[in-house]
Amino acid sequence: MIEGSSISERIIEQVHYISSNYSRVMVLLDANHTHEHVLAELNAYAPLVNIGSYCITFDTIIESMPPGSFPNRPWGEGNSPRSAVVKYLETHPEFVIDNSIHEKLMITVAPNGYLKRIR
Repeated sequence: MIEGSSISERIIEQVHYISSNYSRVMVLLDANHTHEHVLAELNAYAPLVNIGSYCITFDTIIESMPPGSFPNRPWGEGNSPRSAVVKYLETHPEFVIDNSIHEKLMITVAPNGYLKRIR
């Protein structure tokens, strides 16, 4: 287990080192849900994903929740995992949203959060 902030340089380096030992890597992001934090995670970890695999960004549903749903949290509409995904994809054409996954699930907290690496 690695303990620490997912966006600290020390943790990022450890994860990159460990993942270098594997030929297939899938990344699951589910930490602090603010736009800036998730965008930093995407920039740090999405490049580890190999072609055909996924970077799954959880809690993209936050963007669609009613105002006031998270009264003691800094995230909400416009400051969420979904807003970070949208921003990340603007400059990373190697990933696409794979809608086929969340469309076949009865319930998901990650709509538009299944990012498939295609190149």
